[in-house]
Amino acid sequence: MSFFFNEVRIVRMKFLLSLIFLAFSGAWLSAQQQTEGSRFSSGKIAAGTDWETDYYVVDSDHEGPTVLIIGGMHGNEPAGARAAEQIRHWPIVRGKMVVVPRANVMALQAKTRLTPGQPETSKNLNRNFPSLEEPNRMRVQPQGELAKALWQFAVKVKPDWLIDLHEGYEFRVSHQPPEGKEKSVGSSVIYQGSGKMDALAKRMIAAADETVSDPDRKFSLIRSGPVSSGIAGACIRVMGAEGLILETTYNFQPLSIRTRQHRAMVNVLLNEIGMVEVDCGQRIASPSSSRPIQVGMFDGEGTGPSRENVVEVIRAAEGMDVHRIGAAEMSDRILGQFDVLVFPGGSGSKQARAISEAGRLAVQKFVKNGGGYVGVCAGAYLCSSGYSWSLRLVDSKAFTGTVEVPGKGKKQLWYRGKETGIDMELSPLGESLFGQKGIPKSFEVRYANGPIISPHGLDEVEDYQVLAWFRSENGQVAEQKGTMINTPAIVTSRVGKGRVMSVSPHPEKTPELHSIVSQAVRWVAKEVEIE
Repeated sequence: MSFFFNEVRIVRMKFLLSLIFLAFSGAWLSAQQQTEGSRFSSGKIAAGTDWETDYYVVDSDHEGPTVLIIGGMHGNEPAGARAAEQIRHWPIVRGKMVVVPRANVMALQAKTRLTPGQPETSKNLNRNFPSLEEPNRMRVQPQGELAKALWQFAVKVKPDWLIDLHEGYEFRVSHQPPEGKEKSVGSSVIYQGSGKMDALAKRMIAAADETVSDPDRKFSLIRSGPVSSGIAGACIRVMGAEGLILETTYNFQPLSIRTRQHRAMVNVLLNEIGMVEVDCGQRIASPSSSRPIQVGMFDGEGTGPSRENVVEVIRAAEGMDVHRIGAAEMSDRILGQFDVLVFPGGSGSKQARAISEAGRLAVQKFVKNGGGYVGVCAGAYLCSSGYSWSLRLVDSKAFTGTVEVPGKGKKQLWYRGKETGIDMELSPLGESLFGQKGIPKSFEVRYANGPIISPHGLDEVEDYQVLAWFRSENGQVAEQKGTMINTPAIVTSRVGKGRVMSVSPHPEKTPELHSIVSQAVRWVAKEVEIE
């Protein structure tokens, strides 16, 4: 398990001694805590500058390799940043793990590959590190302030391994670029080929491929090594470290799958070199008892674009952290890491089918054991009780049925037309919860065919309480007239030890109403109460 290290130690030490004078831009300001046998600390890189970003150290206090994991070099590749944020909580038994989840904060905020506002020569952060063709390595310098700060940090860390988490735009196996265009590196491991590294890389992509059913999306090995001007290439050739770039593919795949692939590959590596002794690939949320509210939001099949609004609302709320999870995460082991599950808009039946009966049972068990559930639009359909695929967390049934419209054929009554504004009014209970965040008693909310509910009458599910009512309606056929006005828009329920909130409209689409979503999360997490 200690292969490679002796081979590079002499080269590394000579070089690192010559760079010991490098400054740190305030990087080692840290706070520490002891968790699961590992010592956790954190600090800032380039503190006080526009480039300021967090780093985290997990120290086993036992001799072993040092691994530096970096995510978020390119701002349009979010999976690496999110996976690194999850990996930083893993306990290790040997060596030290240093994680920089959001290396390029400015690009991540802009959601662009290149760093905004920078000269052409330094826009692409991962092309700004020491050029290795220089005959005198002491004169090699990174290009741009951010690259300099990250390189100085890497020199101080002295990694034995550098893992750079990236994403490609296409699947390398199936990508057929036009003549003159390069083949995408999406879904691949890029490394310097050798017998030992080949064997390791094959095990890493085998773990990632467990998430893949389509043969055209399988992972590839690229043995030619990382680009020399990237941080992985620089650490390999300048510092003598082992460096790998782990690429997922951001097109056509939910973020939950891509972060799972990153975690799976890093888990294989850390087990291989003896830093962890258990499977950490399913460790997503922070295990700390003093953590913020941990929210798992489903982003798999059946979810619509409004999931992005939900993520941004929760991420912006104080004291919350949100993780994308997919159908593969619907198990007791993983759901138990969260305080709250959120199922966003889209299609309730498709979400139910995606997570399967086993996943639905896992969600029910999670809530009954004390977890929180927030369903928005499609998620409100999912938690109701009127369908064969319903979670039966709320004693409600949705207005539905089919009518024959002359000249237009059959029409589904749940479909009331395109998204529109609907008047809504808070009940006294709703005012107690949402009014404390400045939500007025009456307002307009975006509505896109969420459930129009009434009691279902199940004995095993307690009656819901109404927090808000619809006070206007839309519709396409006569049979819908009068069926929406004065019906519940937001309801709550208690199931076992857990809490549920069903939200039919889309408050996450209106900035002034964002606190409805965050308060819903806080209530089901038992952080706030309805008076």
